[in-house]
Amino acid sequence: MLAPRWRKVIRDLRAAPTRTALVTLSIAVGVFAFGVILTTRAVIGRELQRSFLAIEPASATITTTAFDDDLVAAVERLPEVAVAEGRRVVPARIRIGPDRWEDALITVLPDDGIRRIGIVRPQAGAWPPPDRAILVERASLARARMVIGETVVVELPGVGERAMPVAGTIHDLSTPLAILTAQTFIYMTEDTLRWLGGPAGYNQLHLIVNGDRRDAAQIRTMARAVEQLLERSGHPIIQTYVPPPLQHPAEALLPVITVLMLIVGMLALIASSFLSINTISAILNQQTRQLGVMAAIGAGPRALAAMYMVTAALFGLLALALAVPAALLATQAFAGFLSGQLNIDLPWPLFSGEILLLQIVAGLAVPVLTALWPIRSALRRPVRALLSGETAPPPPPFAVTLLTRALGHVLRRPTLLALRNAFRQRARLARTLIALALGGSVLITVMTQRTSLFATLEASLAGQNYDLEVQLARSYRVERVAPLIASLPAVTHLESTRRAPAFPVRPDGTDGEELLLRALPADTAFFHPRIAAGRWLAGPGAREVVFSTNIRSKEPYLQVGDWVTLSINGNESQWRLVGLIEVFTPPTMPAQAYVDLTAFTAEQGGVGRTDTLRVATIGHDPASHAAAAAAIEQRLTAYGIDLRLIRTMSDERRILEERFNLATGAISIMALIIGAVGALGLTGTLSINVLERTREIGILRAIGASDDAIRELVVTEGLTIALLAWVAGVILSIPMSYALAYNFGMALLNIPLIWTYSFPAIWMWLGVVIIFALLSSVLPARAATRIAVREALAYE
Repeated sequence: MLAPRWRKVIRDLRAAPTRTALVTLSIAVGVFAFGVILTTRAVIGRELQRSFLAIEPASATITTTAFDDDLVAAVERLPEVAVAEGRRVVPARIRIGPDRWEDALITVLPDDGIRRIGIVRPQAGAWPPPDRAILVERASLARARMVIGETVVVELPGVGERAMPVAGTIHDLSTPLAILTAQTFIYMTEDTLRWLGGPAGYNQLHLIVNGDRRDAAQIRTMARAVEQLLERSGHPIIQTYVPPPLQHPAEALLPVITVLMLIVGMLALIASSFLSINTISAILNQQTRQLGVMAAIGAGPRALAAMYMVTAALFGLLALALAVPAALLATQAFAGFLSGQLNIDLPWPLFSGEILLLQIVAGLAVPVLTALWPIRSALRRPVRALLSGETAPPPPPFAVTLLTRALGHVLRRPTLLALRNAFRQRARLARTLIALALGGSVLITVMTQRTSLFATLEASLAGQNYDLEVQLARSYRVERVAPLIASLPAVTHLESTRRAPAFPVRPDGTDGEELLLRALPADTAFFHPRIAAGRWLAGPGAREVVFSTNIRSKEPYLQVGDWVTLSINGNESQWRLVGLIEVFTPPTMPAQAYVDLTAFTAEQGGVGRTDTLRVATIGHDPASHAAAAAAIEQRLTAYGIDLRLIRTMSDERRILEERFNLATGAISIMALIIGAVGALGLTGTLSINVLERTREIGILRAIGASDDAIRELVVTEGLTIALLAWVAGVILSIPMSYALAYNFGMALLNIPLIWTYSFPAIWMWLGVVIIFALLSSVLPARAATRIAVREALAYE
């Protein structure tokens, strides 16, 4: 049989279901947010690494001239090589719909579809690859909005195009993220590629090191041994790429997102602890006389403290019963969103034993630990004070008193009383404001982050004063191509440039990652980038190079003023690094390099030739861009000029906006979670205030206060707290959003975002807190007006 004190605990829980629900929800929402965010963080990191290791990723990739299986076998016999595999990769473009072309990359699969390195797995439709049909990587299929069974047009630059069915999808985790590359990855057999007009043989050698696959030095030793064999066999090295060992490219993007997730999860738990303190303090205030009676008849402080700590622990258990299953479901949705962006599969159900244990500990520890301070404060009061039941809070601050006196002739008395009531429980008010202001500041920060992203995007695009970039399949003489485009009515101006594959040669003689090198006039009218360090190209003939800022993450040894060795089309040459420019691109994307066109042609040859033209048009909207692109393609095709791709600035803007999904989507969801914590804090505080003032409401009604006056009293108090939280959230969001814009930009783009405060977010936040205040106060006020005066006066 239970002792009287424990029966009292159970009776207290059952006697005040509203109060019990408030405490339970206050704890549950924090534990829920904590569990969702941390479980997602743990599962995504774990599954991304597990999935990537399962495909047997390459230790190194070497690109060279065409070779066959005999050379692959010779490479595999080297003692440094565990596995070698040849592969053919061909650039192409794919037409989706009547006028929409997408950049594409064709990869040849074996007839049975089985690769030993970079294993691919069938997802839907045909398998292995059927004859004269294509398979599409599943992320590319979703991004390009294609469906299995439809017919698309695939074109090899300078060769021709054929209509081909989309026979199925595969999962290839070795490809870069589709949202970052803006490419469509398609797969076919060697026979199909020959039917399409493509080349025979391999052009890439994928390697797995024989030894420690995490040892970068050992991998480079293997790569040098293979390079020597290839060169002895008459195959010049075009590129050697050694990625970070056993690391998926997306892992470079995850740290900033996971740190944000950890911060938001901890903030949610802290905000939840404030709500728990409020509700438990309210319980102790309500039971002041009961404490006095129990103390008077012999209950010691430890026994009383144990009783209320057990009460707090029971609140925690009830909260866990709600939070744990809800968090499991929400984690699946949140992690599912992130996994879709990262192109990985997740198990069901998502589960992390460590995080579940942390949730349980938090669910019990938060209410118990937060109860210690109010319990200690209550039990330090003399028994006489407890028996008197005196719990009157101190008077409101002097400033509030002055304000209500000044507005006494303007506002109604219930409104004035509500303003004073809002400050009666100052500690409770402060905790409520902190919880709600955190939610508001995160909401405004997220919207400011998105605004800053678009402001940075527009600033980046503003430096590109052209509307279309026409990439040709090979170089042509400028006087043959330029007049064809310039004579079109939609074209106002054009500029010829050159592009070439290039690689920085590191001090140890190895090649770095491929650069997107562009040779253009140093005094170009079409490109005015934002300089991050140094300066732009000096003028015609200067052997200078300017890199995009993401070169810092790839080649950290480079400094402005250094002489850089570049391997361009297989030929090494020296260029002085004179500047770094801000380009809106993730660190995982290739760095961009710009050199003067005159200096480039003097080094590489091809004076008076071009393979890329930048075009300005009369119209600058997507429809005008599409029409101009169609006219240019029609004109060039009619005159026998082979196209590689036409990309408009509208396409560029759309591609860049797609890259926001992973970052802004994740933090937007987290903002909603912590916003819910703050909203519940306001609801809990207002409900507690109404419950505590039930007797006061009865007195007001007994002396003639109308129901409308009672509603006005409660609603005004709620609006006062909401407005204070609004102001606090706005103030807190300014440094928070600035810090996030800087660090987020540096982590994801290697440039600080242009901080652009979102003023619409201020008014949105105001609307949100007013709605919260009304929803939180109207119902309690309505319930208070329905209590009989006699019951209200007798309320304990």
